[in-house]
Amino acid sequence: MAGRKKILLRAGVLCLSLLFMPVVAAGAGGDSLRGTIQQHCLICLDRLEQATGSYILEYGEEALMSRAWLTQQARESIDVQYFIWSTDNIGILAGEALLRAAERGVRVRVLVDDLLIDAQDKTLLALAAHPNVQIKIYNPVHSVGVSTLAKLGNVLRDFRGANQRMHDKTAIFDQLIGITGGRNMADEYFDYNGQYNFRDRDVLLMGQAVAAMRENFNQFWNSTLAVSVDDLLSESAERPTPQQVENH
Repeated sequence: MAGRKKILLRAGVLCLSLLFMPVVAAGAGGDSLRGTIQQHCLICLDRLEQATGSYILEYGEEALMSRAWLTQQARESIDVQYFIWSTDNIGILAGEALLRAAERGVRVRVLVDDLLIDAQDKTLLALAAHPNVQIKIYNPVHSVGVSTLAKLGNVLRDFRGANQRMHDKTAIFDQLIGITGGRNMADEYFDYNGQYNFRDRDVLLMGQAVAAMRENFNQFWNSTLAVSVDDLLSESAERPTPQQVENH
């Protein structure tokens, strides 16, 4: 038991230290997330299959910076899943950061609930046109590719089905480190709204809990209710040209 507590303590300290490391510019080299973990906790990669390290992200600024740093340092994959993704400052910055990661060769998967998404169809198509980016919409009966008349019909015919929403809020980086909690991707969840802000918190995790997060994400991603934007908008919007994708 003492050994397990020591591993958990080391993992928690490592999670904390990750937040304060300098961001390495894209293309400038630097350690991968796996290399960083190995450098600061030699036994963590082996032992964290049975243990979990955690750090509470209480404040909006640290929650935002931790996502930014992990997105910048990811080398293999980023999986993100949100109920709300607004096209405000936070939402746009997050989208741009994920696109830069895709440019570095990182495989990016984005899953967003359909109910409150406010991105334009052409924006979703432009982002999904990148070869390293996949975007799916969960239970798309309200917004993406749905007319006002069709939305009304969906609600009247099957209110229970139309009301089945995805409230998960997770981000997983290189399948090693995850963030989950109450924050959606919008200004008011990170203390950046000039009028009001929500008092939510997240937890940064590494180890055994991240494996469970990956399994949960994949269950949603592979669900029949998760539909790619390419399929949803194949007829309702024009395909962006390569030049449009580059300039978007």
